[in-house]
Amino acid sequence: MERKSYTVAVDLGTSNVVVTVGSRNAEGALDVECVVSKPVEGVRAGKIENIELVSNAIREAVSEVEARLGLRISEAYAGLSGDFVRCARHTDHVFVLDPQNGVCQRDVEALFDRMRNVQAPDDETIMERVPQNYVVDDNQEVKNPVGSFGRKLSSTFNFILCLKTPMQRLDMALKRLGIRMAGVFSNALVTPEAVLTPEEKEEGVAVVDVGGGVTDVTVYYHNVVRYIACIPMGATAINRDIRTMGVPERLVESLKLRYGSAVAELAPEDKLVRVNGRTARDAKDILLRNLATVIEARATDIAEFVAQEIKDSGYADRLACGIVLTGGSARLKDLDELFRRVTRMDVRVALPEAGITAESKEHVADPAFSTAVGILLKGSQTGACAVVEMPASYRTAPQPQPQPAASSEAAAPRTEPSARQPLRTMPRPQPAPQPQVPHAEPHPYHAPQPAQHSVAAEPAPAETAPQQPRYDEEEPQQEPRRRRGGLGSLLQGALKKINESFGGPEDEDI
Repeated sequence: MERKSYTVAVDLGTSNVVVTVGSRNAEGALDVECVVSKPVEGVRAGKIENIELVSNAIREAVSEVEARLGLRISEAYAGLSGDFVRCARHTDHVFVLDPQNGVCQRDVEALFDRMRNVQAPDDETIMERVPQNYVVDDNQEVKNPVGSFGRKLSSTFNFILCLKTPMQRLDMALKRLGIRMAGVFSNALVTPEAVLTPEEKEEGVAVVDVGGGVTDVTVYYHNVVRYIACIPMGATAINRDIRTMGVPERLVESLKLRYGSAVAELAPEDKLVRVNGRTARDAKDILLRNLATVIEARATDIAEFVAQEIKDSGYADRLACGIVLTGGSARLKDLDELFRRVTRMDVRVALPEAGITAESKEHVADPAFSTAVGILLKGSQTGACAVVEMPASYRTAPQPQPQPAASSEAAAPRTEPSARQPLRTMPRPQPAPQPQVPHAEPHPYHAPQPAQHSVAAEPAPAETAPQQPRYDEEEPQQEPRRRRGGLGSLLQGALKKINESFGGPEDEDI
């Protein structure tokens, strides 16, 4: 059997770490074998501040990937993003060797050699050199100078620079797991490769990747990266503002994505959402219009920073294809409409679909995976990673345990039917008590669950189904005790009705 050449990518964000594994098929397209996302702590605005917490999160994601695919990962490509990554331009020239016959490929290579000799400042390193244009004898720029007549060939290069410290910390976090960093890329350079079409790159477009702590901006024009910028602000700033409304931190993200809007005037004026606290009495109602107003204020700041960066690039008037939004925060409702109003440009929300197979598109159908897929695409072009395939007898042991949990945590619809069908067959013989189960909350920390049932209809039955048989088995045993208890049983029944009136149906009102 032919062995595959695997590529491993690690996308370390401010709030999540994504580990992906892919391989090239016979047609040359990238097949995403596995993608795992885990929450991470210890990262602020893209920079590692607690290496122990980061290493634990990466270890958890890598272990799950290894268990699914039966692999032992020892090499991986990684991405970096933050205000420590910047773009600088440098112009240089060479004299043509044979002006009578025009510019040849040797002259172009000599110009590249001069650019390779450019040194970065002591505390920075050069991640990428991107040629912008070629000019012959100070005339009009050309895409391909070979064959042009002139005595001098000059060019402007974009140098992508990064501070050494963040790169060294990321390398240290991977080495703790026994993984060598095969290469590190700027997220602003690799993310567009996963979301843009060739036409958008040629006509001009700005890719805006809104993450947890950083927003990356990349400007393409005539199929060349003209400008990149990293804004140290993202969805975490929006979440902090929502937190000031008295919302528990564990509920902020789900509240924002399910009921929030980036444009206040598009949110309902008279609808409420109930946010539960530690107990039912701590629950509070929040007007959706007020929630959207808080979100819009901070999202507008991000959009205005993006608009300013596009203007600073000098290509604001040349971007015929407008703005492409991606990243985990691009799922926020009406965020594209807010960017249209602030930037006065066309905006679309993009998923990672470029350069991968049709089956892989289903696996990564989430804007949050765009950067990870971009790193995977860039890494596969650079070279395969060192990966050891474990024997079939070894890999079959750990696979049954992590797969159901991973499918539910990653919210991948493709694996849920096979994992959840056995659970759905359990409550069918007892349909009568099913409507009562969502209202009988056994633990106060499950109070926000009814709000999820009212929006996401598919996951709710799968989550509550395993609990239904337990309630059905307990009720017949409690009935004779109530008859013998006398006054005590009556008091217990009254208290139970009072508790149900505080939690349950009122939590679903909006």
